[in-house]
Amino acid sequence: MSESRLSYLFQAYFNKSATVQDRNELMELVAKSNNDEELKMLMTEAWFKFSSQSQVFSEATGDEILSNILQKDKTNFNTPVIEKYNPSFKWMRIAAAAVLIIAVAGISFWFQKKQPQQPIAQSKKIITPVSKPITPGGNKAVLTLSDGSNIILDSTLKGELAKQGSVKVIKLNTVTVAYNDTKENSKEIVYNTLSTPSGGQYQLILPDGTKVWLDASSSIRFPTAFQGKERNVTLTGEAYFEVAKNADMPFKITVKDMAVEVLGTHFNVMAYEDESSMNTTLLEGSVKITKAGVNKMLVPGQQSVINNTGEINIINADIEEVMAWKNGLFQFNAFDIKKVMRQISRWYDVEVVYENEIPSRHFTGMISRSNDISQVLKILQSGGVKFRIEGRKIIVI
Repeated sequence: MSESRLSYLFQAYFNKSATVQDRNELMELVAKSNNDEELKMLMTEAWFKFSSQSQVFSEATGDEILSNILQKDKTNFNTPVIEKYNPSFKWMRIAAAAVLIIAVAGISFWFQKKQPQQPIAQSKKIITPVSKPITPGGNKAVLTLSDGSNIILDSTLKGELAKQGSVKVIKLNTVTVAYNDTKENSKEIVYNTLSTPSGGQYQLILPDGTKVWLDASSSIRFPTAFQGKERNVTLTGEAYFEVAKNADMPFKITVKDMAVEVLGTHFNVMAYEDESSMNTTLLEGSVKITKAGVNKMLVPGQQSVINNTGEINIINADIEEVMAWKNGLFQFNAFDIKKVMRQISRWYDVEVVYENEIPSRHFTGMISRSNDISQVLKILQSGGVKFRIEGRKIIVI
């Protein structure tokens, strides 16, 4: 690819005119080391352009972030923007691309309203400091065994936690609990539940090898061994699945009165009680959505949306937006303030209260989920919304 192509894609991203294909091509170009010099030039130009428009970081902090990003030989990023499990070298370069694109523009944030807005006077004391800062969520979960006992996973050491029937429950590391079938003869099937609190996330490896990532305020109930003709689990909240293939035993997820059936595939299910719809997004393979006797099939890149009417609507998905939570980001695409704050409330485990009229702002952009709450609110307040913190309560003004 020519120099001009990289520059074109880079600028298109910042101008919000890049298509999904453009963004993917940009990431692929950044992953190639022979583009490093041009990329550094583009980054530096963009950094000074955007940092002069919005002082999201202090000058010292901004210089430190830019310096970290430009260290192309680093394999561990100190910038709290993107985290990936078991990254390959190529992925780390692509992750670096996302890091720089987010950080270089003051975390790449643009603000929109339904109607044109007048300039808003900036206040230096919008957020009230608190004695104990509200920190982002982390790897927290509770495992409830078949006898009703609870294991708090974030405070237990790794190793074998329990034995459920013929299956050992093992904490592999600080983010993952796994079920390992010992192959002993046992017909006993018992159920366990993995639950994440507000401000928590966790990874689960089921007995069949299926991997599950749970977002905050979510739970999954599952048998400790899969037997019979189906592999059945029950979900609340949001989770991303990488289902182990087994043509003889379909994998079925029950969410409220919706069922998602697969043989082996990658997909995300979002079904929070406080959201207006249940969304299933397919990344790879195929899935069947069933609701009230109606079946719909998804192909990769599609999303089923079930709203309050119960109708299943199939739309083209924004995969980056859907998978942002798993990649350590908030990504907003013309979200109103209430939808934005619901995500923030779940991840930071805070209560959100609206003082007087709810602001009619809409937000588009990305923010790292590893930022503390004050950093996030400072970015949002640039869009004309003010906040006040009282203990663990965020008041939207």
